[in-house]
Amino acid sequence: MRKFTIATCVMLLSLTQSVFADDHASAGSDVVAMQAHYCALKEGKDMGDVNKALGTWRKWKEQNNYNAWTVELTPQFDISEGYDFYWLNFLPFSDMAAVLDAYASTGANAQAAIDSVANCKVALYASRLRYPMVDESDLAETSVVNIDSCNMRDDVDMRTLMERHDQFVAESKDANADYLWNIVWPMAGVPQEAANGEMRTDFANMFWFPNLSSQWATFDSEVNGELRSARRTYLQSFEDCNDRNTYNVKVLNKPNRAWN
Repeated sequence: MRKFTIATCVMLLSLTQSVFADDHASAGSDVVAMQAHYCALKEGKDMGDVNKALGTWRKWKEQNNYNAWTVELTPQFDISEGYDFYWLNFLPFSDMAAVLDAYASTGANAQAAIDSVANCKVALYASRLRYPMVDESDLAETSVVNIDSCNMRDDVDMRTLMERHDQFVAESKDANADYLWNIVWPMAGVPQEAANGEMRTDFANMFWFPNLSSQWATFDSEVNGELRSARRTYLQSFEDCNDRNTYNVKVLNKPNRAWN
């Protein structure tokens, strides 16, 4: 797997500021922050304990008019070691500072409850919703997510890759696809080498499905149907996606007002 080098950092900075941002300005929302919590259960604790511990956090978010899209991911097909669940918070960069300030000043009890059941590390990613072209604050509920970790192939430039992504968006729209698709890439707190020894990739494609039937219909199409050729071409010609994990999704908070 290709290492995340300084050259890759330059490419991603350019990608963030130009291709992703410019392409997204014509429709939908801007690139937003994705705060990712990588969590391991403490000895003797389970997800039931986590749910109870979140009671204090739920009170905090109501008191603070919390306006992020927050989901909890638990493994469906994921054999990586080190983490039992994940929390993802999606929010505009312009709003994140105020949320972090509020949590630092009034969220001590909520954090103490969380710390009693799990050890979590936090990383920051940028997230761009590719399909459908709506604001993340207007996302529908989802039940499962497929995450493909990818590197752009050495002989592919970013403009070519984005053109292929635009084609995929058009195909998804024509097919009235029921999934959501966003692309995320690391900004802070993501080490070059993960705990399992794997090198971090350039970015990840995240496909969110409303139900298991939708997810498994996509799997079936990838091996037996119309997506088989498209996925093979994509992996052979555009991206090296060598790590796919899937997770059950629990929505913990929906935005209660539109994002700016």
